[in-house]
Amino acid sequence: MSSALGLAATAAALQQLLVNGFAALKLDDVLGGTPTVSCIAPDRIDLDANSCQLNLFLYNQTRNPGWANQGLPSRDSRGERIANPPLALDLHFLLSAYGVADFQAEILLGAAMQILHETPGLGREGIRAALKPGANKPNLPKELELAGLADQVEQLRITPLNHNTDELSRIWSAIQVPARPSAAYLISVLLQESSRSARTPLPVRSRNLYALPLRAPRLDRVEALDGAAVPILPSSLLSLSGANLKAPQVLLRVNGLDLTGALQQLDNDRLEFGFLLPPPVPGPPVLAPGLRAGVCTVQVVHPQLMGSPAVAHRGVESNLQAFVLNPEANFTVEPGGISTPVNGVIYRSGVITVNCTPAVDARQRVRLLLNELAPPNDRPPHAYSFALSDGNGIVPPAESSTTLSIAYRQVVQGNYLARLQVDAGSSPLQVDGEGRFSGPQVAP
Repeated sequence: MSSALGLAATAAALQQLLVNGFAALKLDDVLGGTPTVSCIAPDRIDLDANSCQLNLFLYNQTRNPGWANQGLPSRDSRGERIANPPLALDLHFLLSAYGVADFQAEILLGAAMQILHETPGLGREGIRAALKPGANKPNLPKELELAGLADQVEQLRITPLNHNTDELSRIWSAIQVPARPSAAYLISVLLQESSRSARTPLPVRSRNLYALPLRAPRLDRVEALDGAAVPILPSSLLSLSGANLKAPQVLLRVNGLDLTGALQQLDNDRLEFGFLLPPPVPGPPVLAPGLRAGVCTVQVVHPQLMGSPAVAHRGVESNLQAFVLNPEANFTVEPGGISTPVNGVIYRSGVITVNCTPAVDARQRVRLLLNELAPPNDRPPHAYSFALSDGNGIVPPAESSTTLSIAYRQVVQGNYLARLQVDAGSSPLQVDGEGRFSGPQVAP
């Protein structure tokens, strides 16, 4: 690959190709002097000079589409450099001729086009000879010889471009100098590569080949074990139905948490699990840390054992199934509430403490829902909703809490059914023998 000097080395190689070509054609006999081949911007050319001049101007460069996606990413997930992908460029050159007498510009341009027509590519030896410093190359930097242009994988190809009058007009208008006899060429492909150090892995000592069947698990339905109409609570057992669930290695994830230890039963088309995990020390099962109420997702993963010794790697994963985890809550009306009588009706304001499972995150949306129990027949029941403030009263560095203090305001005195709503989940209500809601109750 070429270094960062590859672009300049390409222009220098083209310049020397034209200089040698003019000498071989003996243009100095025709023009009455040795023509100059320059490589500068057209607006820097001295129009008052008394010599003929051909100028090479790089007016555009584009990414080569064939090489653009060949290189690997230069850095890995840790940000370390692992490769130096090449910068692949197509170079667009404009040849413009300048003469001091009749026909000199046309002679120069015609000779240059003939030379490039007979030289469709720059060979490696030609590039090395062109970039080798010499007394007849006073403007050639010696560093270009070490640019590596002759050693890149692809050789440089020279292709004439058929620009129409409109395209040439736009080019010369952008240069902002009077138009001259000119021809455009595409030089492809220049491969520039950094020489920075990259992390190279050690060679592979052994290879293991694994053939796996295309048998991914599929989840169709998730519901409480007691029935689809029963709300899912932290103490519930869940039934998960699908296909291809059983495997030598099974991993169960709920909201990304590993709940494999909560599996109760595993069959090919059905599994049962809960949210309680065995504790690290002997004792009763504990709720999975990090579990939150609201919309949750469940997924079955079949890891693949690979390597020597065998280590579980990411294998095949099922689709995600969603369900709503409802919180369990107990409500306590704190003493010291305020009573405000208005037109014979007593309105109460105060605080209700809620102990809930699972813990509530500081970023979750929490509301206390109150519905009047057994209202008079002459009016509809009262209903209230009170939201917690931002942060849910959780003070950093704590991120969650199982105890919430929710303020209620201007509630008509009486008995109310209480529910805690956390995101999309709501704590369940108790039902009496007659099928009516009976609790939990609060009396503000």
